[in-house]
Amino acid sequence: MAQSPHDLARRLAERAEAVCRHYLSNGRRQGNYWQVGDVRNTPGHSMFVRLRDSPKGPAGKWTDYVAPRVMLRARAGRRCCEGSAASAQHNLSPSGRVA
Repeated sequence: MAQSPHDLARRLAERAEAVCRHYLSNGRRQGNYWQVGDVRNTPGHSMFVRLRDSPKGPAGKWTDYVAPRVMLRARAGRRCCEGSAASAQHNLSPSGRVA
């Protein structure tokens, strides 16, 4: 029997730390969060994955605090995608500070 997306998301959230250790192996645990550079598993500390449910959100929720100028910088051989600007704006408050 196929699982619903909701059931799959719930099961992954219940095992958030194990999922992060496997897929984001260049990161490390920092309190109730897994910290890594980005979704491509680069070393760093810009992306946080919540490991436990809390009033701030469910386990498995992630936030990436990459500076907009880094997100929008053209990469050699790749074109910038329009979605990057929308994503950068989403993570910024009106004052220009990271939300």
